[in-house]
Order: sequence, then structure tokens, then C-alpha cells
Amino acid sequence: MRSKSGFTLIEIILVIVVLGILMAVAIPRFNFNNKLAYTTAKKLADDLRFTRSLAINKGINHYLLLSPSSPYTQYAIFDSSTDPDTQIGETRTIPTGVNCTASTATFQFNYLGACNSGVDGTITLVGEGETSVVNVTGFTGRAYAYVP
Repeated sequence: MRSKSGFTLIEIILVIVVLGILMAVAIPRFNFNNKLAYTTAKKLADDLRFTRSLAINKGINHYLLLSPSSPYTQYAIFDSSTDPDTQIGETRTIPTGVNCTASTATFQFNYLGACNSGVDGTITLVGEGETSVVNVTGFTGRAYAYVP
């Protein structure tokens, strides 16, 4: 006798129906709308880590400066070896709808990677019903974003 391998049409339809039910249950559990503050916090933490790595690699103080007044709307990275200080890259804008406050406007990293002479700092971002925080550890310069 000859054996036939493969799936019947009923088996394929049954699998598609089961997958559809699973997707109908799973997709509403994902919250795609309220991630702007966290995305901004992650980008800001990445830029703080980049600033720290520049300071370590070049052996020169570098700093990230938030816009002049709170709530902050933009920030830029600077090299403090020249007078006046040289901006590295473009000025980044914090998206509208995200309120940004910080413990200090300047996060300066030395050649060892320490930030603000060992003083911890935080940046709080609030937007679209979500709060995210960027924490910078003073002695190590470690920067990370989290949702409290």
C-alpha cells in the first residue's frame, strides 16, 4: 500500500483557527501606545553612555548638557578640552508630549568614567500616562533607563 504524507485541509484550517484565537487573546495585552517616555529615556541613557565612552577613550572630560531650563526640551554632547567647548553631533530634541526634569542640567564624565564628581543623578521623563527614569551612578558613570 502507498502511504500519503501531508496535512488535510481540515487540519490546516484547524491550526489557523487556533492561531487566530491565540492572537485575539495576546495582541490586546501588548500596550503599543504608551512607550514614548520609555523610548526617550532609553535613547537618553544611550547618549549618556556614549558621552562616558568618549571621555574614557579620549582621556578628556565630556558632558551632556540639557537645555537651559526645566522642563528640558533638548540636549547635546560637548567636549570640554577646547575653549569654547566643542559640540559633538547634533542637538537632540526631546519629543513634545514628554516632560523632562532632572537633578542637574549637566552630566559631566571624567577620563575614568565617573560622573559629576561621584554624585548620582536622575532624569525623569513623563509622557502619555507613563513615567520613566534615567539613573546615572556618580562613581561609575553607569547610566540606565527603567520604569518605576
